[in-house]
Amino acid sequence: MSERTVLTPAHTIPAAPEPVVPADPQQRLLRAALYGGCALTVVAAVLLTVRLLPAGSRSGRWVYPYVGTFSGWHLWPAAAALLAVVGLLLVSRRLRPGVAVGGWLVAAVPLQLLLRTYDEVSLSVLVASDRANSFHTPSLTYSAHDFISRYMEIVSDLPPHARTNMPGKTLLYHLLGAVTTDPGAQGVLVVAVSSLTALLVYAVAREVFDDHRTALYALILTLLMPGRLWFLPILNTVSPVPILLALWLHLRFLRGRQWPWAVAVGLTVYLTFLFEPLPLVLGLAFIGTAALALHRRTCDWYDMLRLVSVTLAAFAAAYLGMRALFGYDLFVNLDYVLADANDFNVRAARPYGVWVWRNLWDLALCAGLAVTVLVGATAYDGFRRGLARPAAVLTVCGLAVLAFLDLVGVNRGETIRLWIFLGVFFQLSAAWLCARSPRQWPFTALVAATLLQGTLGMALIAFVRP
Repeated sequence: MSERTVLTPAHTIPAAPEPVVPADPQQRLLRAALYGGCALTVVAAVLLTVRLLPAGSRSGRWVYPYVGTFSGWHLWPAAAALLAVVGLLLVSRRLRPGVAVGGWLVAAVPLQLLLRTYDEVSLSVLVASDRANSFHTPSLTYSAHDFISRYMEIVSDLPPHARTNMPGKTLLYHLLGAVTTDPGAQGVLVVAVSSLTALLVYAVAREVFDDHRTALYALILTLLMPGRLWFLPILNTVSPVPILLALWLHLRFLRGRQWPWAVAVGLTVYLTFLFEPLPLVLGLAFIGTAALALHRRTCDWYDMLRLVSVTLAAFAAAYLGMRALFGYDLFVNLDYVLADANDFNVRAARPYGVWVWRNLWDLALCAGLAVTVLVGATAYDGFRRGLARPAAVLTVCGLAVLAFLDLVGVNRGETIRLWIFLGVFFQLSAAWLCARSPRQWPFTALVAATLLQGTLGMALIAFVRP
């Protein structure tokens, strides 16, 4: 399969030609990673059934407790979803790419709701709960204008999560409230908005790999990712949307080098700050793809200067516009949130040393154990065949984001939900490696392992409770 991408020039010679590598070693790597990942998932599933799989850390002062006892009936949603995925994939082969993606988006919400069958707490209860989700109540108490213009005055009176997050999450509930204020209906709408993550993963994959099959695999894996399913309708499942949109816009600039794309990047980066700043660490992927574009001579340094300057100008315009119209200062708010997060880790006695290594396990649970093994295999393939390739760049950038956040120590406890944005990003690497095989069975096996882990975790562990 060709690895020609939008980062490869159409009419110029790359700086260094890629070596020709036989397909067999790569497919052997895929099979070995897949067998290992599936075996690890089966072991984890057995530990889940006997309530021994660790989720969180007692010594780290945060544990996700077990609430259910295993029953064979817990497996039927996974089996039904697997049949649906295989059937939809067969149909997708006969459809144009745009129609196929549209079909998957139509199926996304019912498929995810099916996989939530054995979560004993309904979407409506979770949305209405000020303990699990603090954004619904303020959206009913304040108008959107009043909320954002008086935010620093009222923030100390808000429920816990609304007080310790940026205001964009509550503003999203204001938008949902324009459609309905019913908590159950809003829960379904959050699932739909979160599913846009999968659409954006598809769009990013198409820009990077120029391959519909790889992109479709990434879309499906994102919809089924255990961490996303476990935390619906909590808004951490929506957090990847703004940063992935910004990454797609960035890639569009690298393709066409037109300044409106850079303007859109700056505005979207502001939106990301407003909603959830943590995923901005994926800026390393922006740097990595820009470096690859320079290496392959699809862009020059003048293009990069234009990208950075126009992006910063658009961000500054958004910042000043919000200050002028609503009196809202993003940086004052951000300083408040960061200070509160640091104080919380001290108050809750969350030790740094424990979470440096427990975070790695939580990320694996979030992204999917089998997917995590394939990410490691993709990284190995990148170092073996050369890093100046799109899959290698994305994988190494993702691992760099993981190392940075882990060592900084921001995420201490409750980290499965905090890793959702990075878990989503890693689906790109796993999808790419699966697509190296001309056959569908490796991807089917990966989906089966992911569904097994996701449905058992949903049924047996209390990830979100009101």
